[in-house]
Amino acid sequence: MHKKQKKEKSKKKSLKILYFQTLMITLGILCTFLLVLYGVFIYFVGGLNRIQLDESKLSVNAGLAQESGKITNIVLYGLDSRNHDYNGLSDVIMIVSINNKDDKVKLISIARDTYVNVPGYGKTKINHAYSYGGAELAIQTLNENFDLNITDYVTTNFDSLAEVIDAVGGVDIEVSEKERQQINAYLLEGAPLRETGMVHLNGPQAVSYARIRKIDSDNMRTQRQRNVLEQVFQKGKNMSPLEFPGLIRQLAPLVETSLSNEEILQLVSVALTGGLELEQGAFPNEYIESRGETVNGSGWVYIYDIEQAADMIHAFIYQDIPLAQYGMTEEERKAANAQEAAVAQGEQEEIP
Repeated sequence: MHKKQKKEKSKKKSLKILYFQTLMITLGILCTFLLVLYGVFIYFVGGLNRIQLDESKLSVNAGLAQESGKITNIVLYGLDSRNHDYNGLSDVIMIVSINNKDDKVKLISIARDTYVNVPGYGKTKINHAYSYGGAELAIQTLNENFDLNITDYVTTNFDSLAEVIDAVGGVDIEVSEKERQQINAYLLEGAPLRETGMVHLNGPQAVSYARIRKIDSDNMRTQRQRNVLEQVFQKGKNMSPLEFPGLIRQLAPLVETSLSNEEILQLVSVALTGGLELEQGAFPNEYIESRGETVNGSGWVYIYDIEQAADMIHAFIYQDIPLAQYGMTEEERKAANAQEAAVAQGEQEEIP
């Protein structure tokens, strides 16, 4: 009996050792696999133009840290430069807010002619900040005026933007006859656009479309920019995960960013999540009083209540309150949402 118990103990000990060895081998293989994957990822993002920002100079609203939770805010800049460099006026200024919890991405355009205080330079157009002090001053200007906590950015110039759009296969956009004429008038290269309606635009055509302003307003210009980015976003959503590495490798040299590899990995994981929802907004808009005015030293500018705009942006990002519902009571918002849902249901039923 004693020998039998001793034998059983020895057997159990051997099984534990075998289990431990198997576990260690499995973990070793897994770690090796993850290291290889990370090495591949590093290879694909190796061409990125990296800039490290001094966060102490960005005027970050530290109080937003707890309020933010799983919300990440970065800013996209499109520069009026065609030399593949990253200097000049920021003709596109777009806050991208990513809510990892609710799987929502919000795009908020700030009109380039918005009249704000640029630290160290006084009141002028917001797009001047980038040309005065690069991304660091541009982000500081956004944070100070709109009370934000942005610490990272992605910048491309118009030459590069055309290549980015071509890399995802172009975009499908509704184009009017007036817009078609403007696209062709300012098209820098490639074939002119011959059609109107829902048309497929290549990179140069899409960039020309995004720059149109003469036929209407700067608000419509920012709307066109968001139309293009929304289409790029949708193309990215519909891509196979296997296509992402090659796309990243292709696009990496076309942008400048402060994002670390770890932050990029996080954003890619969000992008690969199914069911991402995209919402848009812009400033100024019909829900905030604004006017155009010519100011000495700055030219034509947009003037509106920056504090109110900041409050509206906070409500949109952190409380999920649409710009159209800003200032409404909770009961009024519920009624507005119910009405929107009823209209959407009616439209859905009309589809044969």
